[in-house]
Amino acid sequence: MESQLQQLSEAQSLIYSRSNIRRAFSDFDDTDIAGTYLNDSDLIIVRNDGSQQSYQADKVREAFTDFTTRLPNFFAYLGPNFRGPSIWRNNCYIMHKGWHYQAQGTANLVNAQAQRRWVDKYSLLDSEEKVKAALGSFDLGYLISPDGKTAGYKAPTLADDEVEDGETPRPYCSCGSFQRQSNLADQIRQDIPDFQPSCKHMTWFARYRKFLSARSELIESCRGHMAETTTAWYYAPPALGKEHGKLSIIYTKHGQNAPLKMWRHYKAQESFNETHAWDLFDNMLEKGFVPFPHTSLIQIAHAFKAN
Repeated sequence: MESQLQQLSEAQSLIYSRSNIRRAFSDFDDTDIAGTYLNDSDLIIVRNDGSQQSYQADKVREAFTDFTTRLPNFFAYLGPNFRGPSIWRNNCYIMHKGWHYQAQGTANLVNAQAQRRWVDKYSLLDSEEKVKAALGSFDLGYLISPDGKTAGYKAPTLADDEVEDGETPRPYCSCGSFQRQSNLADQIRQDIPDFQPSCKHMTWFARYRKFLSARSELIESCRGHMAETTTAWYYAPPALGKEHGKLSIIYTKHGQNAPLKMWRHYKAQESFNETHAWDLFDNMLEKGFVPFPHTSLIQIAHAFKAN
């Protein structure tokens, strides 16, 4: 007896989307589809002509998880002047969208201009709704709390005889992907038992926090907190029609305040771009070199003007 095809629930439609099937199976044709169904461990695609194709559902689930937790490049969520996430309140951060680094000239877009105007003003807003409204007005970024939001201060009253423990804070991101996953989390766990909502912003934040922590530890270990072995980097966003930008790096073993003549180009014959940044910075730190954006070291900043 054949198993009956099961209609997908809302959560399953999110997991077994055409995009995720294509990510799991590169030869998948996402056109001419009449319906998508589950049959035991297989995902069944019914074509408009009545024919059927089966795909391993577990492969699509892996693709869903991999895609929602993917790591964007280092510059994808830096604000003006390579600024990282800014603390707001209630254990939340403002995560800037990298308008200044998407392509040559995007720093002049209205979105980037609005981001520069707002970057130091979020602390003046006293509610999440106002912050999200400001962020959404020009697509400036996201409100994120990787460790879970904490409640704002509430003055005690005479009626507060007992203080009850609140719920354990849960990670939060204001992006649409995280919100959809959160709303459907219980249903998603029927297919992925250990599922926890996540998104690329969470992944990026965790990697950036790890980078800052390792960098801070290295600086703390330096005599007088001044790095002897140092690198400085400059990033030029992609030119018009180009996919990648250019990441240039110089280094010295004579201290972070060494004059330009004491610096050397790192692997000058090789080309680096934004896709190499995470690994390059990790390697620098592992070898004891403290990375600085070129704007932090005045004496060498002009070295990159011609790039």
